[in-house]
Amino acid sequence: MVAGNTDTDEQNDDDRRIRRVRFVGNQSFSNGELRAIVRTRPNRQFLGIPGLTFWYQLNRISNRIGEPPSLLDRSVLQRDIERLTNFYESNGFRSAIIDTNITYFDRERVEVSFMIREGRQSRIRTIYYRGMPQMDTVNDPVAFYKNSDIVTRAINDTSFHSGQAFTYEKIAEERNRIIAHLRNNGYASVTRDSVIAVVRQDTVETLELDVLFRIFPGQIYQFGNVHVELRGPDGQFDRVRKDTLSGPPHTEESYEIVVHVDESAKTRTGLIARQLLFQPGTRYDNSAYRNSVNQFQNLGMLVVNQFGHTPDGSLPDFSEQVLPVYVRMQTLPKHRIQLDFFGMRRLGFGAGAGVRYINNNLFRGAENFEVGLQGNFEFVGGTLLNSTELSTAYTVRRLNFPFQRLDQTPFFLNASTRYRLSWAQSRQENFTINANFRFNNQFEVRHRPQMASLLDLIELDWLDASATPEFERNLRDRFDEIIVERILEDFNPQFSSIIRYTFRYAMTDLIKRDYGFFSESSIELGGTIPFLMDRFLFDPGDVQGTVPSLNLSDSTLTYSQFVRVSFDYRNYTPVLENGTFAWRAFAGYAHAFGVTQQIPLNRRFFAGGSNDIRGWPPLRLGPADLDASAGEVPINGGDLKLAGFMEYRHIIFHNFLNTNWGIAGFTDFGNIWYGTRNPFDEGKFRFDEFYKQIAVGSGFGLRLDWEYLVFRIDIAYRVHDLQRGWFNNSNPYWHFGIGHSF
Repeated sequence: MVAGNTDTDEQNDDDRRIRRVRFVGNQSFSNGELRAIVRTRPNRQFLGIPGLTFWYQLNRISNRIGEPPSLLDRSVLQRDIERLTNFYESNGFRSAIIDTNITYFDRERVEVSFMIREGRQSRIRTIYYRGMPQMDTVNDPVAFYKNSDIVTRAINDTSFHSGQAFTYEKIAEERNRIIAHLRNNGYASVTRDSVIAVVRQDTVETLELDVLFRIFPGQIYQFGNVHVELRGPDGQFDRVRKDTLSGPPHTEESYEIVVHVDESAKTRTGLIARQLLFQPGTRYDNSAYRNSVNQFQNLGMLVVNQFGHTPDGSLPDFSEQVLPVYVRMQTLPKHRIQLDFFGMRRLGFGAGAGVRYINNNLFRGAENFEVGLQGNFEFVGGTLLNSTELSTAYTVRRLNFPFQRLDQTPFFLNASTRYRLSWAQSRQENFTINANFRFNNQFEVRHRPQMASLLDLIELDWLDASATPEFERNLRDRFDEIIVERILEDFNPQFSSIIRYTFRYAMTDLIKRDYGFFSESSIELGGTIPFLMDRFLFDPGDVQGTVPSLNLSDSTLTYSQFVRVSFDYRNYTPVLENGTFAWRAFAGYAHAFGVTQQIPLNRRFFAGGSNDIRGWPPLRLGPADLDASAGEVPINGGDLKLAGFMEYRHIIFHNFLNTNWGIAGFTDFGNIWYGTRNPFDEGKFRFDEFYKQIAVGSGFGLRLDWEYLVFRIDIAYRVHDLQRGWFNNSNPYWHFGIGHSF
């Protein structure tokens, strides 16, 4: 349907530029969803502003740059109608009608409108299953059917009510679920053609659909012999060691695992066999087969070049009921040195560097050993602040004591155990960390590629810090002696222990962060080990809140008992073209119990900085409305934190000077507060006041987006300065960072 009444208009369509594309009548799908389907599009608009076609205007200056005009093409328009019709039909709108209306603005520009009459969406009334084999009591077909997302209740053993809206996607998901179930129970030859979905429309109620899944499973298969070939880093295969494993616990009787390892690979045969989650001679299980590939890749010391049922990777021969497995892999270089250089701006301008030595297969069992040294410095008010850290880490790709029994079980695959020991020294603005020794034993399990659990079973921390003489003099000038002594408790030698569980769930690209979500929740308990030593070892029956110093002198180490929880959720929604709206919510609380009333300094919450609430320097916002720059904060950090972040990111130039250039606008808000047990009244969280103490920073920034790196520069303004009020601080605050702020 065309608005216009001359043949000349249609004849000259090839010379008319598309000014705008509209969708009219779409109730069930957004303009953005439909716009992604059609190919009839106007020129890109700068920041989505109508009429601001920056790239087209550049092309008018020179056809070597910018974007050529988007011209109306009636053949493309006709195919767009077909695309939209198919899209609506695949989502259950079987009577949808799509038409177009073209409005001619002048001799050069047109507006294209897609006129949509959706009709009503069809629904699935009944689902039937035919042909599913009876496997065993564990895999009862009826129980399998009832677990379907499109099933509501059973009519009989093979027929079920649904009531779900009909979409081809739901039917495809159910078919894939059936295929996966069959493959995991021996039916290895099942393909998409083995499960046929037949859709039938009711003759009276035309919107009611019945779906029949016809299943042709074929025969049951077994795993045959496994043949493994492992080459060294150089790819050579001339000094080969052959090992054969047969019989329990590796295989069923008369089956073998044959391993050929080049001597340069420096890898034990037992490590390779342990990654196989199936036994030759047992019934075929596709999930065990695929997870074995993941197990090999998770070792981190090799790459899998081939994993299949034939020596050359071709399609398997299903005429035999035994399927052999062929694995071809190559180890990575054993030794590696990594150098890191970086610039930073926290309280001032600074830089840093680090070097790490990595041994990729220390004891021939995929053990990873690292030794690293890192240092940085920054200038703040003419003072040089610096820190140095020396660390060593040892990682094995399995669960060690006390969780070794869980290793290789379905929910605990792709696991690792890490032991880390570090020493750090740091000179900061008001204090110096003379020495900080830390030992950590961490277990990590990737339940799925997007889901992981981390358990820090034991983290021991010995800290020796001291306040600067200037800081201590300032404290004594402002506070009485009792308060000063409480503040200086932060700098007493301390000993702490922590057990912590963290759960992560990410459905996004962790570098680009332009779709999906990321969430992390953690809970930790601190101070248990020194408390038990205090209660039962050094002075039984008497709890002092201290333990003897590790250097066996007369000095003592303080400790704190506490519980700490936090929740972090981030969401990324694509909007407009080349744009992403991102938001983040964070909440955390730490509560001290026992003798000591304060949370350890390194377990408190802080606010401010380029990766937090922008507009304030790192660690310098709060607690509450106290002003850190004026010396009003008696104790650094808080026991409670609430924060929210919003940011719109937009790519404006693609592949310009080998990177994507983007801009961003953001608003961050939140604060930290002291908890109920904190000895200081000012800065505590109170329900009738906390909302007045929410700091708000807002601004804009530049993003340079390479494939594996994002560099950003932000300029922020304090919309709500807790000392000056709303919109009373016009000073800009600069922030630099690597990666998105969240």
